[in-house]
Amino acid sequence: MGKRAPILGITGLILLLFGFIEHVMTMNPMLGFWDFGWFSLLHIGAGLVCIAWFFTSGSGSLTEFVRRRSTRYGTNALVYSLVFIVVVVMLNVFGMRYNKRWDMSAAGVNSLTDSSKQVLDKLDGDVEILAFVGPQEKPFVEEVSQIYGYYSSKLKWQIIDPQVSPEIAQRELIQSLPTLKIKMGDRSTTVDKIDEEAITNGIHKVATSAQKKIYFLTGHGEPSPDEKEAPGGMGLFADTLRNQNYEVAGLFAGEAPSIPDDAAVVIVGTGDRAHFATELDKIRDYMKKGGNVLLMLEPKRDPDLVAFARELGVRVGDDVILDQQVRLFQGATIGTDAVVAEYGDHPSVKPLKERSIFSLTRSVSPALTEPGGPVKFKPLAFTSKTSWAETDVERVFDKGEAELADTDIRGPVPIAAAGEAPVGAIGGEGARQFKVAIFGDTSFLTNQYLRQLYNDAVGQGVVGWLAGQEELITIAPRVVRASRAFLGESEARTVFYLSVLVLPELILLAGIIVWWRRSSL
Repeated sequence: MGKRAPILGITGLILLLFGFIEHVMTMNPMLGFWDFGWFSLLHIGAGLVCIAWFFTSGSGSLTEFVRRRSTRYGTNALVYSLVFIVVVVMLNVFGMRYNKRWDMSAAGVNSLTDSSKQVLDKLDGDVEILAFVGPQEKPFVEEVSQIYGYYSSKLKWQIIDPQVSPEIAQRELIQSLPTLKIKMGDRSTTVDKIDEEAITNGIHKVATSAQKKIYFLTGHGEPSPDEKEAPGGMGLFADTLRNQNYEVAGLFAGEAPSIPDDAAVVIVGTGDRAHFATELDKIRDYMKKGGNVLLMLEPKRDPDLVAFARELGVRVGDDVILDQQVRLFQGATIGTDAVVAEYGDHPSVKPLKERSIFSLTRSVSPALTEPGGPVKFKPLAFTSKTSWAETDVERVFDKGEAELADTDIRGPVPIAAAGEAPVGAIGGEGARQFKVAIFGDTSFLTNQYLRQLYNDAVGQGVVGWLAGQEELITIAPRVVRASRAFLGESEARTVFYLSVLVLPELILLAGIIVWWRRSSL
């Protein structure tokens, strides 16, 4: 018997084994069992050749081969390999049946925020999502659909290529890609962005039958909710609120007999002209009925609105926030743009970790003495340690000069506060509550600053808290980002063959060769 005969027999069996494993795992049911691929044909052919070589090399009968010690050792190796493969297959089966995801990414980009989970948990029916995308967006949309599907079985995704199914795109009036058509019952909406904010808000929009209305007070030079182009408008923020299923409208309180009863939130900004006393009385009456108000102040403007905020129990400083900025080739300079990286312990901003920016803001904080007022405020945002509240405001505005003095407040400085109280605390009747949020800056929600850093997330969070829609508070834009490389069909096939077939096979063969060489010594 040739010395190579035993190893040929064992090698033949291994090649046959992996040939049939590849065939079973990659077989197309539509083509039938006998449609063998090149990998399986090559292995089965090579295996048969090795076995035929073994029996034609004077190795004796099959019975003699089976009884040999070398055959028993080889068989044991094969059995152990088969057991290992069965264990791996069973683990995959259990993993698919009892699916559990762990997001190990630093920013949590492979899971949903708590806000999205709350929206999905409140669904009382199935939501159909038609995703019209091209070939390039398809892998990412499939990944997003898997993430959403993990948290709710009520989402029914259908990914459609308009080039393949143009009749569906025409029926749904799809004009551009990518577009998601979200349906629930007789309600539907379209989303033109594939991120968590847009998708979750779209789901919330079709799942919520009633719209809450938000009024922007106008008439005093405040940033307009209808202006989307000018840097000083608030049209982009108004559109952001509309995407969250709010109805947005402007209101000149000077002409209206009162704040409308359908107002869920009233947004009061500071403009070029001060508010009338009668307008502030109407806001006060609205709050007595349980109304919710967002006040946005400015340094050196609208003293009557500042006094209105102070009577609620908040401390508004007669100052302007300055912050040290480091610029290339200039070194450290003093600027009026204050960057916020620290937020307060309040549900409207507590989940935020991203920075926001406020330009020409004044300090706003809970009252320093007790009793401070009818509302118990909590701070929302703090400026950096390198900032301070400059009390010599005239010098800053007239001469453009400033220096840190003993009378100034060193950073971090609070520039926003929020709180709630029973309406009886301000002379109302009943057991209802009202909410109020006060910022020392109006411009942070304008078109110029909204998309700088995460100002939009701050605005959405505060308005969501005021409107009583906490499930939308923490959905900050740009949360879901692709953080992995998507493999095409050929790349995925290569990874499969290398990891599942080729490498285990080579390791097994190497082990048998080592064993055979040592046993031959």
